[in-house]
Amino acid sequence: MQQIAEQAFNPCPYIESYYSALEIDKDNNPFPRLKAWEFLYEYIWGKNRPWSSLTDSTNLDTTALHVGFYLANWGMFRGRSELLRNSNLDLMKELVLRLFQGKGPELFDLSSKDFIPGAPNLAHNQALLDDVIQLFHNMPGNVSWTDTLISKILLGVWGEFPALDRYYKIGIRSFYPHRGLTEVSGRSLTSLMELVETEKFELPTIETKCLRLAYPKGRLLDMAFFQAGLQLKSSATQ
Repeated sequence: MQQIAEQAFNPCPYIESYYSALEIDKDNNPFPRLKAWEFLYEYIWGKNRPWSSLTDSTNLDTTALHVGFYLANWGMFRGRSELLRNSNLDLMKELVLRLFQGKGPELFDLSSKDFIPGAPNLAHNQALLDDVIQLFHNMPGNVSWTDTLISKILLGVWGEFPALDRYYKIGIRSFYPHRGLTEVSGRSLTSLMELVETEKFELPTIETKCLRLAYPKGRLLDMAFFQAGLQLKSSATQ
Protein backbone atom coordinates (compact mmCIF):
# COMPACT_ATOMS: atom_id res chain seq x y z
CA MET A 1 0.00 0.00 0.00
CA GLN A 2 1.24 3.47 -0.83
CA GLN A 3 2.46 5.31 2.23
CA ILE A 4 1.12 8.70 3.18
CA ALA A 5 3.80 11.33 3.64
CA GLU A 6 4.26 11.88 7.38
CA GLN A 7 1.62 14.39 8.36
CA ALA A 8 -0.65 15.42 11.18
CA PHE A 9 -2.97 12.62 12.24
CA ASN A 10 -6.23 13.29 14.07
CA PRO A 11 -7.16 10.12 15.98
CA CYS A 12 -10.62 11.26 17.11
CA PRO A 13 -12.71 10.58 13.98
CA TYR A 14 -11.11 7.16 13.60
CA ILE A 15 -11.79 6.32 17.24
CA GLU A 16 -15.39 7.46 16.85
CA SER A 17 -15.81 5.32 13.75
CA TYR A 18 -14.30 2.28 15.47
CA TYR A 19 -16.35 2.81 18.61
CA SER A 20 -19.59 2.90 16.63
CA ALA A 21 -19.04 -0.82 15.95
CA LEU A 22 -19.25 -1.46 19.71
CA GLU A 23 -22.68 0.09 20.00
CA ILE A 24 -25.44 -2.37 20.80
CA ASP A 25 -28.22 -2.41 18.25
CA LYS A 26 -31.12 -4.32 19.80
CA ASP A 27 -32.85 -4.69 16.44
CA ASN A 28 -29.81 -5.70 14.41
CA ASN A 29 -26.88 -6.89 16.54
CA PRO A 30 -27.28 -6.94 20.33
CA PHE A 31 -23.93 -8.75 20.71
CA PRO A 32 -21.23 -6.70 18.92
CA ARG A 33 -18.01 -8.67 18.50
CA LEU A 34 -15.64 -5.83 19.33
CA LYS A 35 -17.11 -5.54 22.82
CA ALA A 36 -15.05 -8.62 23.76
CA TRP A 37 -12.14 -6.42 24.85
CA GLU A 38 -14.37 -4.75 27.44
CA PHE A 39 -15.40 -8.09 28.95
CA LEU A 40 -11.79 -9.09 29.56
CA TYR A 41 -10.65 -5.64 30.70
CA GLU A 42 -13.53 -5.29 33.15
CA TYR A 43 -12.85 -8.76 34.50
CA ILE A 44 -9.19 -7.92 35.14
CA TRP A 45 -9.65 -4.37 36.42
CA GLY A 46 -13.21 -4.22 37.72
CA LYS A 47 -12.58 -5.32 41.29
CA ASN A 48 -10.31 -3.98 44.00
CA ARG A 49 -8.43 -7.21 44.61
CA PRO A 50 -4.83 -8.45 44.70
CA TRP A 51 -3.33 -9.66 41.47
CA SER A 52 -2.84 -13.09 42.97
CA SER A 53 -6.60 -13.57 43.19
CA LEU A 54 -6.74 -13.93 39.40
CA THR A 55 -4.77 -17.17 39.65
CA ASP A 56 -6.02 -18.64 42.91
CA SER A 57 -7.90 -21.93 42.98
CA THR A 58 -11.25 -20.15 42.77
CA ASN A 59 -10.53 -17.94 39.76
CA LEU A 60 -7.78 -19.58 37.69
CA ASP A 61 -10.12 -21.37 35.26
CA THR A 62 -12.29 -18.27 34.87
CA THR A 63 -9.29 -16.04 34.18
CA ALA A 64 -7.95 -18.50 31.61
CA LEU A 65 -11.34 -18.76 29.91
CA HIS A 66 -11.66 -14.99 29.71
CA VAL A 67 -8.24 -14.66 28.06
CA GLY A 68 -8.88 -17.58 25.71
CA PHE A 69 -12.29 -16.34 24.58
CA TYR A 70 -10.95 -12.83 24.01
CA LEU A 71 -8.18 -14.23 21.79
CA ALA A 72 -10.66 -16.40 19.90
CA ASN A 73 -12.96 -13.43 19.41
CA TRP A 74 -10.06 -11.36 18.10
CA GLY A 75 -9.16 -13.94 15.48
CA MET A 76 -6.23 -15.77 17.08
CA PHE A 77 -7.87 -19.22 16.85
CA ARG A 78 -9.03 -19.10 13.25
CA GLY A 79 -7.86 -21.02 10.19
CA ARG A 80 -4.57 -22.82 10.72
CA SER A 81 -3.37 -20.68 13.61
CA GLU A 82 -0.92 -22.30 16.00
CA LEU A 83 -3.18 -21.53 18.95
CA LEU A 84 -5.97 -23.48 17.28
CA ARG A 85 -3.75 -26.49 16.56
CA ASN A 86 -1.49 -26.50 19.62
CA SER A 87 -3.42 -25.32 22.67
CA ASN A 88 -6.18 -26.05 25.13
CA LEU A 89 -7.39 -24.52 28.40
CA ASP A 90 -4.26 -25.70 30.21
CA LEU A 91 -2.12 -23.44 27.99
CA MET A 92 -4.27 -20.43 28.95
CA LYS A 93 -3.96 -21.40 32.62
CA GLU A 94 -0.18 -21.65 32.32
CA LEU A 95 -0.11 -18.28 30.58
CA VAL A 96 -2.12 -16.42 33.21
CA LEU A 97 -0.10 -18.02 36.00
CA ARG A 98 3.07 -16.62 34.46
CA LEU A 99 1.52 -13.23 33.77
CA PHE A 100 -0.06 -12.58 37.13
CA GLN A 101 2.41 -14.30 39.46
CA GLY A 102 5.67 -13.09 37.92
CA LYS A 103 6.73 -9.60 36.88
CA GLY A 104 3.42 -8.93 35.21
CA PRO A 105 1.74 -7.29 38.23
CA GLU A 106 4.59 -4.79 38.56
CA LEU A 107 4.21 -3.89 34.88
CA PHE A 108 0.41 -3.77 34.99
CA ASP A 109 0.53 -1.28 37.85
CA LEU A 110 2.26 1.13 35.43
CA SER A 111 0.51 3.21 32.79
CA SER A 112 1.48 4.86 29.53
CA LYS A 113 2.79 7.94 31.36
CA ASP A 114 5.52 5.75 32.86
CA PHE A 115 6.90 5.22 29.34
CA ILE A 116 7.06 8.78 28.05
CA PRO A 117 10.56 10.13 27.36
CA GLY A 118 12.02 11.51 30.58
CA ALA A 119 9.67 9.56 32.87
CA PRO A 120 11.16 8.51 36.23
CA ASN A 121 12.62 5.00 36.06
CA LEU A 122 12.05 4.88 32.30
CA ALA A 123 14.88 2.41 31.60
CA HIS A 124 13.60 0.14 34.38
CA ASN A 125 10.05 0.31 33.05
CA GLN A 126 11.16 -0.50 29.51
CA ALA A 127 13.21 -3.45 30.77
CA LEU A 128 10.24 -4.63 32.83
CA LEU A 129 8.01 -4.69 29.76
CA ASP A 130 10.72 -6.56 27.85
CA ASP A 131 10.95 -9.11 30.69
CA VAL A 132 7.20 -9.71 30.57
CA ILE A 133 7.37 -10.10 26.79
CA GLN A 134 10.07 -12.73 27.30
CA LEU A 135 7.66 -14.69 29.53
CA PHE A 136 5.68 -15.52 26.41
CA HIS A 137 8.72 -16.80 24.55
CA ASN A 138 9.60 -19.03 27.52
CA MET A 139 6.20 -20.74 27.43
CA PRO A 140 6.20 -24.51 26.82
CA GLY A 141 4.48 -25.97 23.76
CA ASN A 142 4.48 -25.36 20.02
CA VAL A 143 2.89 -21.92 19.80
CA SER A 144 4.92 -19.20 18.10
CA TRP A 145 4.51 -16.09 20.25
CA THR A 146 4.45 -13.43 17.56
CA ASP A 147 4.37 -9.70 18.21
CA THR A 148 0.73 -9.72 17.10
CA LEU A 149 -0.27 -12.40 19.59
CA ILE A 150 1.72 -10.95 22.50
CA SER A 151 0.49 -7.42 21.90
CA LYS A 152 -3.14 -8.56 21.70
CA ILE A 153 -2.80 -10.20 25.10
CA LEU A 154 -1.10 -7.12 26.56
CA LEU A 155 -3.90 -4.98 25.18
CA GLY A 156 -6.51 -7.23 26.76
CA VAL A 157 -5.06 -7.53 30.25
CA TRP A 158 -3.23 -4.18 30.52
CA GLY A 159 -4.57 -1.86 27.86
CA GLU A 160 -1.46 0.29 27.50
CA PHE A 161 0.06 -1.45 24.46
CA PRO A 162 -1.85 -1.56 21.16
CA ALA A 163 -2.43 -4.77 19.25
CA LEU A 164 0.08 -4.96 16.40
CA ASP A 165 -2.23 -6.61 13.92
CA ARG A 166 -2.47 -6.12 10.17
CA TYR A 167 -4.68 -3.04 10.07
CA TYR A 168 -2.98 -1.27 12.97
CA LYS A 169 0.35 -1.65 11.15
CA ILE A 170 -1.10 -0.36 7.89
CA GLY A 171 -2.54 2.64 9.70
CA ILE A 172 0.49 3.71 11.70
CA ARG A 173 3.01 2.97 8.95
CA SER A 174 0.97 4.98 6.46
CA PHE A 175 1.00 8.12 8.60
CA TYR A 176 4.32 7.62 10.43
CA PRO A 177 6.56 5.41 8.28
CA HIS A 178 9.88 6.31 9.91
CA ARG A 179 9.10 5.96 13.61
CA GLY A 180 9.84 2.29 14.43
CA LEU A 181 6.44 1.75 16.06
CA THR A 182 5.55 -1.77 14.99
CA GLU A 183 7.43 -4.05 17.36
CA VAL A 184 6.45 -5.18 20.83
CA SER A 185 9.07 -3.79 23.22
CA GLY A 186 9.65 -1.22 25.91
CA ARG A 187 11.45 1.11 23.52
CA SER A 188 8.62 0.88 21.00
CA LEU A 189 6.06 1.90 23.64
CA THR A 190 8.23 4.91 24.52
CA SER A 191 8.41 5.82 20.83
CA LEU A 192 4.62 5.66 20.67
CA MET A 193 4.25 7.88 23.74
CA GLU A 194 6.78 10.30 22.25
CA LEU A 195 4.66 10.41 19.09
CA VAL A 196 1.56 11.22 21.14
CA GLU A 197 3.37 14.10 22.85
CA THR A 198 5.07 15.42 19.73
CA GLU A 199 1.87 15.37 17.66
CA LYS A 200 -0.21 16.65 20.60
CA PHE A 201 -2.87 14.02 20.05
CA GLU A 202 -6.16 14.80 21.75
CA LEU A 203 -7.81 11.54 22.74
CA PRO A 204 -11.47 11.26 23.76
CA THR A 205 -12.60 9.93 27.11
CA ILE A 206 -14.40 6.61 26.66
CA GLU A 207 -15.64 4.31 29.40
CA THR A 208 -16.60 0.65 29.39
CA LYS A 209 -20.34 0.23 29.26
CA CYS A 210 -20.89 -1.85 32.38
CA LEU A 211 -18.39 -0.71 35.03
CA ARG A 212 -17.51 2.71 33.57
CA LEU A 213 -13.77 2.06 33.50
CA ALA A 214 -11.80 4.57 31.44
CA TYR A 215 -10.26 3.23 28.26
CA PRO A 216 -6.47 3.37 28.67
CA LYS A 217 -4.39 5.32 26.19
CA GLY A 218 -2.99 2.25 24.44
CA ARG A 219 -6.50 1.01 23.70
CA LEU A 220 -7.53 4.37 22.24
CA LEU A 221 -4.46 4.46 20.00
CA ASP A 222 -5.16 0.87 18.98
CA MET A 223 -8.66 1.89 17.89
CA ALA A 224 -7.42 4.95 16.00
CA PHE A 225 -4.70 3.33 13.92
CA PHE A 226 -6.63 0.09 13.37
CA GLN A 227 -9.55 2.04 11.94
CA ALA A 228 -7.23 4.20 9.84
CA GLY A 229 -5.61 1.08 8.40
CA LEU A 230 -8.96 -0.56 7.75
CA GLN A 231 -10.24 2.50 5.89
CA LEU A 232 -7.05 2.86 3.88
CA LYS A 233 -7.15 -0.80 2.88
CA SER A 234 -10.83 -0.56 1.93
CA SER A 235 -10.18 2.52 -0.19
CA ALA A 236 -7.30 0.80 -1.98
CA THR A 237 -9.47 -2.17 -2.99
CA GLN A 238 -12.37 -0.12 -4.34
